[in-house]
Amino acid sequence: MTESVALSISQIRDAWRIFCAACPDTASGTAEGIEFLFSGLPVAFFNVALLTTDETTTTRLDAAAAAAREWASPRGVPWLFLVTHQTLAPGVDADAVLHARGLVPVLLLTGMVAEHVPRASVPAGLRVDVPHDEIGYGSILDINGAAYGENLDACKPSFARPAFWAGHVPVVGVADGQPVTCAAVLMAGGYRYVAMVATDPSAQRRGYAAAAMLHALEVAARTHGWRPSFLHATAAANQSTSGWDTRRWPRMLPISSPTVMSMLIRETCLRGIATSATRWTWSMNPTSRKQRPPLAV
Repeated sequence: MTESVALSISQIRDAWRIFCAACPDTASGTAEGIEFLFSGLPVAFFNVALLTTDETTTTRLDAAAAAAREWASPRGVPWLFLVTHQTLAPGVDADAVLHARGLVPVLLLTGMVAEHVPRASVPAGLRVDVPHDEIGYGSILDINGAAYGENLDACKPSFARPAFWAGHVPVVGVADGQPVTCAAVLMAGGYRYVAMVATDPSAQRRGYAAAAMLHALEVAARTHGWRPSFLHATAAANQSTSGWDTRRWPRMLPISSPTVMSMLIRETCLRGIATSATRWTWSMNPTSRKQRPPLAV
């Protein structure tokens, strides 16, 4: 496993440990080369089974998927299975192996790292600030929920508290008196890990998310000193930056290529997200039987 791929996997691990540490029903464990990081929240994004082994053969991947299903089944929450393509042995067809275990591929993500980040350029009419109360923290979840079609109210008791954000940097952007965009930087494993980037559908394609992200990185640098920055970007996010003022975005280099994110269809799943040039899976909520798009980092 190369250093860049190991870094991508470790950043997912470290960031999700931060999420899970805030949740009363969190559960963790290991089995068949998998690290389980379950928050216990009813949102798949916050419950992951992360494959950490290198040179994973077809037999080992099949065993890992079976072990993940067995471990996750009694937890009763939607969850995701993450496999980085660069950790697979040559010739392994991850999609076929995971499909046979009832798992579905989802979305592409790319792990990206930046050594230097430009100063934030804030579009006219937008104000970006660090919130300091539960209403402000809750707006981060509301904006992400609106952007990705998901009700995240169940996450507020864990993530809309000052204690969760101690040592990290949330940012909310306000336009016309309403919170419309957000981003956060988690101090994870010595890096500034960018997460929870979203813009309300009514305010998208205006450069708001880039401004919020860069402001969060600036505040983190002032508070914690210079650190490299890391994020896992979706293909949609990469495409959406074309045509924008690229000076608003960090110059980041992709450090790993597609990963598979999968989740059980038969579970009460909502959606999926991925890692390091990653592939994802989304499923359907058996309650509504409505298809939903993937939730982004």
